[in-house]
Amino acid sequence: MPPAPPVIPPATSHARDPRWFAVAVAISFLGLIAWDRSTWSAFKSDSASQLSERSPLRSQPLASRRNVIPEFHLATTEEMCPLPASISSSSVSALSPVNRGDHAPSRTGASLVDFFTGGGYYMPRTHCLLTPEGKSDWPWIITLLVLSATVIVAYLRIFIFWMRSYFDERAEDRNQQLFDLAAIFLLCAICGYAMSMLMFAWPAYRLLAFFLLALNIFSWRFCSNLESFKKVFASNRLERQLRETVESRAIELERQVRNRTSEVNRLAEIARRTANGVVITDRTGCVEWINEGFTRICGYTLEDLRGKRPGDVLQGPNTNPLAIKRIGDAIRQGLPVTDEVVNYSKNGREYYIRIEIDPLRDERGQISGFMAIESDITEQHQHQEELKRHAEEMVRLRNAAESANRAKTDFLANMSHEIRTPMTAILGYTELLADNSDPAGTTSAERVECIETIRRNGDHLLAIINDILDLSKIEAGMMTVEKIPTNLGHLLKDVESLMQFKASLKGINLSLNLVEPLPAIIHSDPVRLKQILVNLLGNAIKFTENGEVSMRVRTDVNTSPSLIVIDVADTGIGMTPQQMSQLFGAFVQADTSTTRKFGGTGLGLRISKSLAQLLGGNITITSEPGKGSVFQLTISTGLSEVSPQIMVDVEPMSVSTPVAKNEPETVIVKRLPLEGLNIALVEDGLDNQRLIAFHLRKAGATVAVFDNGKLALEAMTSDGTIQGPLENIGLFDLIVTDMQMPEMDGYTLARSLRRKGFAHPIIALTAHAMEWDKKRCLDSGCDHYISKPVDRAALVDTCRSVVAAPINAE
Repeated sequence: MPPAPPVIPPATSHARDPRWFAVAVAISFLGLIAWDRSTWSAFKSDSASQLSERSPLRSQPLASRRNVIPEFHLATTEEMCPLPASISSSSVSALSPVNRGDHAPSRTGASLVDFFTGGGYYMPRTHCLLTPEGKSDWPWIITLLVLSATVIVAYLRIFIFWMRSYFDERAEDRNQQLFDLAAIFLLCAICGYAMSMLMFAWPAYRLLAFFLLALNIFSWRFCSNLESFKKVFASNRLERQLRETVESRAIELERQVRNRTSEVNRLAEIARRTANGVVITDRTGCVEWINEGFTRICGYTLEDLRGKRPGDVLQGPNTNPLAIKRIGDAIRQGLPVTDEVVNYSKNGREYYIRIEIDPLRDERGQISGFMAIESDITEQHQHQEELKRHAEEMVRLRNAAESANRAKTDFLANMSHEIRTPMTAILGYTELLADNSDPAGTTSAERVECIETIRRNGDHLLAIINDILDLSKIEAGMMTVEKIPTNLGHLLKDVESLMQFKASLKGINLSLNLVEPLPAIIHSDPVRLKQILVNLLGNAIKFTENGEVSMRVRTDVNTSPSLIVIDVADTGIGMTPQQMSQLFGAFVQADTSTTRKFGGTGLGLRISKSLAQLLGGNITITSEPGKGSVFQLTISTGLSEVSPQIMVDVEPMSVSTPVAKNEPETVIVKRLPLEGLNIALVEDGLDNQRLIAFHLRKAGATVAVFDNGKLALEAMTSDGTIQGPLENIGLFDLIVTDMQMPEMDGYTLARSLRRKGFAHPIIALTAHAMEWDKKRCLDSGCDHYISKPVDRAALVDTCRSVVAAPINAE
């Protein structure tokens, strides 16, 4: 524990202004003079009258008036200054006028000066300090004068030192008692020694009284507060205690400084090594210090930035000026601020930081600089931007999904309409045929018309299903096209001939315009190209009430010689820009309302555009409401250059037979195509059992029908169970099986037969018509795949061909 600091008694409060004492001395001096002059005048008049009455000897010599002096209480010469006997009889003129019985006139002529000598009644001390011979004792007089002067000089030096020390201190720190003591020393010197020296030549005893009066004032003034002066005598003790306190405090401060220095060093090391950037600037914003983290973030060193403003070096084109303004305003107001800004590193890299700026203040509270802590939030900002983009993408996808859901809802409604319309005709005409089963009640023409109506609506339903399958293949990326030589002229004439009938029904003129030169043969997929043109012409005819529909075919020899350009123009209702922007979307139609005038599933154009892109081209549209539309189809010729052939007067080919595609033809022979074959038909649908069995039997086959795969497998095993071995592998030459059945489906049946050693062909029969469905059937052990609805000729031809093909056995 450090020693307690010395207790210094408080000084008593008194009026200590030296001017007050000077005024008091002056007033006392003047009052004494006034009193003395009046008293002295009265005394002189009284003394004179008494002397004249009582002492007629006044004019006598001094030696003869010795018996009178005691009466006036005046000291004799011997009493005042004892004289030697040798001069006791000296003449009166040798004595001072002070000792004369009469009042001598002034010796100086100055009444004020003579006042201090009592009007000449006093004598200089040199008249008293005499040798035995009656002369002044000058050696001793001189000795006394020198010694007194020496003491006075010493007192003056002490007084001057104290006064200088007194006035060197501030007014509130001055020690008035030491000043009073210095005044006492000075007055003692004046009263004791200066007056002693002065009275050797001028006996001014009254002047001594005034100095003694001042000395008394300062002395009693000093004595009135002696208790507080004890601290002067305790100065050594207080100095020792103060020294011990200071030393102890110094040791404590040194310890605190060491601890604080160690802490500061640790903090400085942390500040240098922290990942955050730290920069300290002066009050003008110029860099004084940066840490290693700041250098790691921006690449600049302290030498690069010293004396510069960080913003002048780090800010760039993408820095937000509003953020910089907010930071600048806070700095000018001396307030802390936190914000996010974009900075640029030494190598030009753009990065985001969160900056926290706080003012630094000195001990007086004045701002001495600023400290900024920077955190690199680039990754966080990028993550937030990524989240923002994801959120925007999710909103877009949600909107797209909602739009797609609405489109699919509309599509399903339209699809229901499109399916129910032909189904109504099919069911209605079937019922009509059943009611008129008597050939006598129905003409042959009426029966043919009913059958034709059923067939036409069935074809329409099949077309809808095919469109849905094509779109599914396109969206799954599994749609493929062929590249085979195709006679362009024949294909165009075929399409024109096919669509001419529909146009004539509506009273619309359909024209084909071939612009030379055109290649006679192109490498493309004739089936898909015809599908596109039929769809475009069909839409043009459907949406045109009056006018015409034209198909203009040309090549652009100068810009794109490898493309065929086909413009399908109509004078129909046209479309708005909004309708055109949605036209090629899946399940989208220009009019989706329930009161729409024109039918359709809304899949044709989406499929046609995708097919055109697969054929190396595209479909674009220009339209104006009320004036018609122009669909422009481009496809690749597949040729390096266009042959300069002119196609005119080209006869159309059969609509049902593509130009260059080799489709299987039904061979007509005298014997039945499936004669001698034993076929197992596995089908759970009773109607399909009767229809397919009828076709197979009519083709000459022997057919055994099973309701599911379990019954078929049990019929082929020796013990009648699905686990038993096959009794006769050659029992059936061919198995035609549906793939979706209860008990045991076709996939399980095919795998089980192959595992048991069945080596004859298996044909999959399913309503699933996707590409992956075909692959699944073949992977399960089937040799061929037929989709429903079943075409009689295709069924018979497939059964005949697979019997001769290699078996797909595991």
